[in-house]
Amino acid sequence: MKRLTAIFLALVCAFSLTACGSQKPSLDEVRQAIEDGSLTVEDAMDKGWVTQEWVDEYVQQRSVPAVSKAEAGAIREFTTTTLSGEEFTRDQMAEVTLFVFLDPTNSDTQAFYQALTAGYEDVKKNGAEILVCTKSEEKNELLSDAPFPVIHYNDSLKAAVKNYQEMIEGEPNIFSWCVNASFISAWSCTIEEEKLGDSAAAFVEMQKEMSDEAASENEGMAVMG
Repeated sequence: MKRLTAIFLALVCAFSLTACGSQKPSLDEVRQAIEDGSLTVEDAMDKGWVTQEWVDEYVQQRSVPAVSKAEAGAIREFTTTTLSGEEFTRDQMAEVTLFVFLDPTNSDTQAFYQALTAGYEDVKKNGAEILVCTKSEEKNELLSDAPFPVIHYNDSLKAAVKNYQEMIEGEPNIFSWCVNASFISAWSCTIEEEKLGDSAAAFVEMQKEMSDEAASENEGMAVMG
């Protein structure tokens, strides 16, 4: 469990991901943004919003096991369709998935999408998958040749991610890493294609650790029973 916590904190501070806002917030606003997933600790430090001492204290207070993080970010069951009309459900998500929500009508989406496709091979090579959700009924031809699944943001999916709806709909393009169908990383609206492979590898390692932890707990319960 300690190792899971360490992996999670390392990912928060190293792999994720750039916050979307530019106004300087108060410390309370920074704390809230980190806790709701819209800002990372690293970004807050880079922007000069917090000090290292503040970060150390925050990490000590808020350290949680990755398993608990996964439980909190669980995606409910959903059924939607791909761009080609095929059914897609939560059960079809890979164990480690970069879940991306795009607005193809936005002027920045093409560059965002190109970064995704450029980094996709590294993501696959490291055992993860990309899943893109289009939030628009228009201009989806941009995504028609995607090498990864592209699904619609229908009512079923909206209900499944209801706890994150404000985040998803508040930015044209945004994503979070999912482990076992749970949002587990900070949300970001900036893609760094050169880091996608390393991030995928780290979350795959986390998924393995979580599975091993769950298996050990089940074995312990079986012995006690």
